[in-house]
Amino acid sequence: MIRRPFLLAAGVAGLLAITTYVVSQSFAESKADRSPQWKKVDEAIGKGLPKTAIQELEPIIEAAMKAKEYPEALRAIVRKINLESEIEGNKPEERVLRLKAAIAKAPKEMHPIMDAVLAHWTWHYYEQNRWRFAQRTRTSAAAGDDMTAWDLPRIMAEIDRTFAKALESHKELKATPISTWNGLVEKGTLPDSYRPTVYDFLAFDAVAFYAAAEQAGAKPQDSFEIEADGPALSAAAEFLKWDAKTTDLDSTNLKCVRLLQSLLAFHKDDADRTAYLDADLIRL
Repeated sequence: MIRRPFLLAAGVAGLLAITTYVVSQSFAESKADRSPQWKKVDEAIGKGLPKTAIQELEPIIEAAMKAKEYPEALRAIVRKINLESEIEGNKPEERVLRLKAAIAKAPKEMHPIMDAVLAHWTWHYYEQNRWRFAQRTRTSAAAGDDMTAWDLPRIMAEIDRTFAKALESHKELKATPISTWNGLVEKGTLPDSYRPTVYDFLAFDAVAFYAAAEQAGAKPQDSFEIEADGPALSAAAEFLKWDAKTTDLDSTNLKCVRLLQSLLAFHKDDADRTAYLDADLIRL
């Protein structure tokens, strides 16, 4: 489980052990009591029968999708993918491939959260194979869809693209309280006010990814630099007014700046100043 508000590292482990994934307040609450079916799934897993558990998950997915109860459907889909990948040798790349296939068939309402899971799982694949990427030379030819053959810039770009896609639905994510993730996101030592919405949680995960040390090796150079005497480290009001100019639109520094500006602008008028002050502290 993820302990909030911890970010990317904790998030990967939690998403691999996912049990519940609530997507949006606009989604229909589950009206059907499927607890007996879920009990059968848990019993099969407890007996070491993953194939039986997968069979028990199929009717849950079908019924939940038909009823547009997308949170429960996603919970079952991710559980199924985890079980299938365990049968295939517990390879992270198997999870990624199966999740991509599931996203392609899923309703658009499910895509933002599924894309966020995909970004985490792709990052997890990199984490488990860090040494391979460190030894792999940059390829001049465009790599195909086989992620096991990607070089460091390609996998960093893929994770970047997936996070960006997930955050495109920022209006919906900002309107979704983090409490709707209860069951996936285990409460940590800090209150929800630090990460009050799903947007906060995902945006800070993306910031952590963009700030990772590996980014330095993913590009030949980063032309956009953070200057100590510039707006990046000035007062929050000046930082928010800053329109960073650069031709390096792929800069991870630039993406961090824009996400932090978005978070600060989102919370600047909050009655509870916790999220705003925490974002500003992380910015500094």
